[in-house]
Amino acid sequence: MGDVTKARIARSGALLGATLVVAVAMLAVAAAPASAATFDPLNIISYETFRASSSMSQADIQAFLDAQTGPMKSFRTADHAGVRKAASQIISDAATYWSVNPKVVLSTLQKEQSLLAVSDSSNATRLSRAMGCGIYPGSTNTYPGFGNQVWNGTRKLSTYEVTYSWKPGKSIAVTAAGKSKTIVPANASTFALYTYTPYYPQKLVWDVYVRYFGDPQTPPRMRPVYRLLNKKTGAYFYTAQEAQRYRLVTRSPATYSFQGPAFTADASATATNSSFFRLYSTKAKTYYFTGSTSVANRMLRTNRGLWKLDATLAAVSSEASAGPPVYLLVNKSSAAMYFTSSASMRTKLSHGTKAPFSYRGIAFYLGTSKEASPPVGPATGS
Repeated sequence: MGDVTKARIARSGALLGATLVVAVAMLAVAAAPASAATFDPLNIISYETFRASSSMSQADIQAFLDAQTGPMKSFRTADHAGVRKAASQIISDAATYWSVNPKVVLSTLQKEQSLLAVSDSSNATRLSRAMGCGIYPGSTNTYPGFGNQVWNGTRKLSTYEVTYSWKPGKSIAVTAAGKSKTIVPANASTFALYTYTPYYPQKLVWDVYVRYFGDPQTPPRMRPVYRLLNKKTGAYFYTAQEAQRYRLVTRSPATYSFQGPAFTADASATATNSSFFRLYSTKAKTYYFTGSTSVANRMLRTNRGLWKLDATLAAVSSEASAGPPVYLLVNKSSAAMYFTSSASMRTKLSHGTKAPFSYRGIAFYLGTSKEASPPVGPATGS
């Protein structure tokens, strides 16, 4: 695809121990859901999200690929310049250079050749046509090879807004149900997707993105803190690292169950005065989580050598004016701590005398910010 007039659609360990403060009894409780994504064929992905080239590091991309069944996890080949690299590095390099979200590149690889999910004898052909760029009925492969496909497919997605002089209100001719149709995309990123693949309504790429990465309208500065359940110990583990979450689930599927986001923090918020800390006990080999700087400092100071700071997961605040609250619940039988930003989950777990958790109040607040750095536009290089 990469050609506006001749594109086609391809069919497409237990690291945690039980501990009084962090272990939680096994409960058939759903995780707090993320905001539901709503499909708008004229606004498929926000421009800010489309240009979030730093949304995944090369390590994040590799860990994500390791979690999939497709061939890219172990694939090494020449990039566009002839340098042999891992597929994750090729994707990262192209996304960074052309200022395109690597999640968009990964979604395109799945949309075009099912490279995240497929594992069969056709892999070589699929990899050589990876982005569907410059490939259409009756043509040769204009950009043969995985490296060329990723580089040039990403380049075209990035630069279509310049090549075709996009501006608000600009229309584009597409095919809908076998007939010609004129549409007016709401932003340059949606215009780019329809220029790359001029078929309406482009729900396939949206479905892929939502399946793997969540709502494409969520600002990239909003960073989720994920909850994983250790099915053997009942302990919850929190992480903000994409690579760590993929790695734990992939390497220990019998141990870890992905529970979704516990809450989402605004990485650009200025109204914050603390952090959500993950502390590690060197003696008990367990984790403790707190949103209080004073509590974290006290544990590190008074238990010198027994606790160490393992990670700072998100910037948070003790001030109610900062933003939405994150609630703390404690398991009645084990005293285990449970963090959630969902008021409905708080009620579900703690309402009534037979509820397994008791509500202990607001743990901290999530800072918000109206400030947002403008998205970086297309690169001008070749």
